[in-house]
Amino acid sequence: MPQSLTQTQRLEQRQQLSAQQVLVAKLTELSVEELRARIETECETNPWLEPKDRSSVSDGDMDNYDGSDGFGEDSVSDSDSADSDSFDSFDDFSASSADTADESDWGSDEFPMNYSEERGRREDSEVLNFHDILMSQVGEFDLDDHQRFLLEYLIGSLDDDGLLRIPLYQISDELDINQGVRASEEELQQMLDILKEFEPYGVGARNLCECLLIQVRHNPRLPRRQQIITILEQYVDEFEHNHWDVIRRKMRLTDADVAAIRRSIQRLNPSPGGSVGQSLDEMAHLVVPDFEVKSDEYGKISFRLCENGIPQLQMSDDASGWMNIYETKDEATLRKEVLEGIRYQRDLMERGKLFIQALTQRRNSLMLVMRAIVKLQEPFFREGDETLLRPMRLEDVANATGLDISTVSRVCKSKNVQTDVGNYPLRWFFTNSTMKEGVELSVRHVLSALRALVDSEDKSHPYSDEYLTDALRQQGYDVARRTIAKYREQLGIPNSRMRR
Repeated sequence: MPQSLTQTQRLEQRQQLSAQQVLVAKLTELSVEELRARIETECETNPWLEPKDRSSVSDGDMDNYDGSDGFGEDSVSDSDSADSDSFDSFDDFSASSADTADESDWGSDEFPMNYSEERGRREDSEVLNFHDILMSQVGEFDLDDHQRFLLEYLIGSLDDDGLLRIPLYQISDELDINQGVRASEEELQQMLDILKEFEPYGVGARNLCECLLIQVRHNPRLPRRQQIITILEQYVDEFEHNHWDVIRRKMRLTDADVAAIRRSIQRLNPSPGGSVGQSLDEMAHLVVPDFEVKSDEYGKISFRLCENGIPQLQMSDDASGWMNIYETKDEATLRKEVLEGIRYQRDLMERGKLFIQALTQRRNSLMLVMRAIVKLQEPFFREGDETLLRPMRLEDVANATGLDISTVSRVCKSKNVQTDVGNYPLRWFFTNSTMKEGVELSVRHVLSALRALVDSEDKSHPYSDEYLTDALRQQGYDVARRTIAKYREQLGIPNSRMRR
């Protein structure tokens, strides 16, 4: 059988990520807790990497956001440091922020010198005692010995929820009989008023409404705050018996108002003492925020990247001295084992520099993405009302920052932001759009309206999906019945048959 040899020419283009790009991508995906563990591992395996001295580390400031558009044209991921033009809209950007970041300056918070020892001490303390936490705050007030004794006795009289359900006259009798201490109800009330200033807010309350009221008064940024105060002060009986139809009628509220008020109340803690006194293992599931966003009374928004316990890394001073020694030697005169050791140490130094650069790029990307989200969702961060969220996609943030969509996706993966009204996953701010009378709105408007309809229904005759669809269409929302069913499942609302 004859054989032939042929030759063809083909032109193709392939994209291959460098080792540095892969490292940046992996670090960008990590949350603050995961990053802390990753850095600790890297420092243990690379002797040339070390945290900067504590005296040279300054705490990161809150970065002010003035609402202007200050995003640079170039992607941060294309360079080792961000252009200063990318952050022109910050009023007071600290020296440790991304506009001046370099290989040795990327973090914002100091790193404990004895991190492993400090973590070991934390692990040795198995239980956070609620009583001890309150007792530690007694010294913050100027009290005499008698007042201190009364305050500590009140702390010992709290129940597991942190509430004081024992009448003051009974406590007065107990003190007189069991302790030989005379204390009037007026004195005990004065000490109880001091106890109500302790954290967590709500301890020392006499009932649930007072517990929630204390928390509301200490949270000026809580949505619907004044209406909640009115309910907890004037409609206690209706609130305790869940008679929201009566509250709605007396306060002349709409269904949407009631739904928003109930969402805000659900953010409060009815058992301020219940979350304290757990073992550290039981509290391990608590979410550690990667960002913190605050809005002051004037509506000025500021945010920062939370990097508590994360070091500013630098190359050891011994690295340059070690290299200078061996660069002066002739490699031909060195043994093979010595040459291999030199090459290995050089690789470690290069890997350390690349790791610092990757951390810098990660921080720059996170700051750019968070700033874009704050700009796009500015009404929510000012008011705390989720119905103010505007439709937002990954492409919108990518276009605002100049970053690739994949980079934005990695930044938002497993990241959380602490706001004035709660802790939210970063992906929570990305919402699809819906139409209401020709205006593009966030799906959260439909979810809020749907929740309000279900809350206002007669539980003996709950609304069907068809009725909910017609009711929302009458409000101007163009939605299908299957969409309502999907939204109902997202809200955790069972079907009409299960709601009877």
